[in-house]
Amino acid sequence: MKYKAYHLSLVTIETIINRKLPFLLTFVVESELRALDNASTSRATNLMLSLLKQIDKHEVELTDMIEVLTAEQMESLRTTVEYLWGKSYSKEVFNKSTLLKLMREQLNFRQHDIRWGRDEGRAEGRAEGRAEGMAKGRAEKMVTVRSVAKQMLQEGQFTREQMESFLKRIAEKEGAK
Repeated sequence: MKYKAYHLSLVTIETIINRKLPFLLTFVVESELRALDNASTSRATNLMLSLLKQIDKHEVELTDMIEVLTAEQMESLRTTVEYLWGKSYSKEVFNKSTLLKLMREQLNFRQHDIRWGRDEGRAEGRAEGRAEGMAKGRAEKMVTVRSVAKQMLQEGQFTREQMESFLKRIAEKEGAK
C-alpha cells in the first residue's frame, strides 16, 4: 500500500473528498483550531468561517464518504476525536449521522470563545480607560485647586494655616470617593 504525506495546512475538504480520506477531517478541524491560537481574532474568525463553509458546501459528499465507514473505522475515528478534542463521546452521540454536526459544534464553540474573549477584552479595556481617566481628572483637579489656593495665599486672602486646612479637606474628600 502506498502512503502519501499531507501537510494539514494544505488539506482542504475537497482534498479529503477526492482522496477519500475521511479520517483526515478531524485532523483538519483540529489543525485549524490550533492555528487559531496563533492567529489574530479577525483571521481566526475567517479561518473558522471558511472551514464551516467548506463543510456546508460539501456536506453531501462528506456524508456519503462517512456512510461507507465500517464500525471499526468509526470507533477509530471516535477515539481520535476524543484524543484531539479532549472530550469523551458515547457511541450514541458519536455516530455517522452526528459526525459533521460535532465538527461544526467544535468550530462554533471556538468561535464563541473568541467572540467572548474579544468582548471581555474590550470591556476590560474600557474599564481600565475609565479608571485612568478618572484618576487623571482628579489629579488635574487637585493641581488646579492647589494653584488657586497658592494664588489666594499670595494675594493675602488665605493664611498659610487656612490654605493647608483647605487642601487637607479637599484631599480627604477626594480620598473618600
